[in-house]
Amino acid sequence: MSDDIAHPGRSVTDLTRDAAVSDHLRSISATAHDAVAGFWRVPLSGEALTPRMRELLLLAMHATSTTMNVDATERQILRARAAGATDHEIVDVLVTLIGAANHALYWSVPILEEELAAAGVDEAEGDSDLGETYEATKQDFLAARGFWNPDRDQLARLMPEYFAVLNGVSTESWKNGPLSAKEREFVCIAIDCVVTHTYEPGLRLHIRNAIGHGARRAEILQIFQLAATLGLEGYVLAGKVLRDADRP
Repeated sequence: MSDDIAHPGRSVTDLTRDAAVSDHLRSISATAHDAVAGFWRVPLSGEALTPRMRELLLLAMHATSTTMNVDATERQILRARAAGATDHEIVDVLVTLIGAANHALYWSVPILEEELAAAGVDEAEGDSDLGETYEATKQDFLAARGFWNPDRDQLARLMPEYFAVLNGVSTESWKNGPLSAKEREFVCIAIDCVVTHTYEPGLRLHIRNAIGHGARRAEILQIFQLAATLGLEGYVLAGKVLRDADRP
C-alpha cells in the first residue's frame, strides 16, 4: 500500500504537493523516501494537538522571519484551511510572528551603546527618563500579554516612537485575535524553538505561560517534533529541481 493511501494528508506527496515529485524521489532511493515519509508522518499523527493546531503551528514555523520559506508557507496556509482553521486564525498567527524580528534589537542595541561609549560619544538627548507614556504602554502590554521583558526598557528610552508601535503590533492579536491564550503561547513556543531561531529566553517564558494556561507535556513535545520537520524542506526542494532537470 502506498504512503498516500495509507496516510492521507501525511504522505510525502502531501509534503511536496506534487505526486510526480514524490514518485521521482522514490525512484532515486526508495529507502530514503520511506525514511522521510516516516519522519514527516509521525509528528503529524500525534493526537496531543488538534489537526488544526498542528497546521497553524507549522505555518508559524515556516512563515516566521527567521525561516521565511515561501513555498512551505503557501502549503501551510492551504493545509491549515483544510484542517478547519479560519482565515482570521491564519492572520492571527502571522501577526503574532511579527514581534520575533524585534528579538534582534535586544542584543544589537546594547552593542551600539557599548561602542558609542567606547568612542566617547555622548548622545544623552536620546536617553531620556521613562515617563507616564512609557508606564501606560507597559501596563497595556502586561494586561494583554501577562509579562514584561526588561530589554524593552532601553528601546523605550532610545526609540520611543518605535517602542509605541512595537507595543501595538505585539499586543494586537492578543487583544483581538481568535486564538485562545494557550494556542497563542503555542505559536510563540513554535517560533522560539525552531532551529532557525532557538531563542531561549522566549522559549522558557512561553512554555511557562502555556503551562499556566493548562498546557500538557505531550502538547509541547509535539510542537518540538513538528519543528524538526523543517529538516525535510531541502529534500522537498531537491526533488522538485531533480524532477524538472530530468524532464525532456
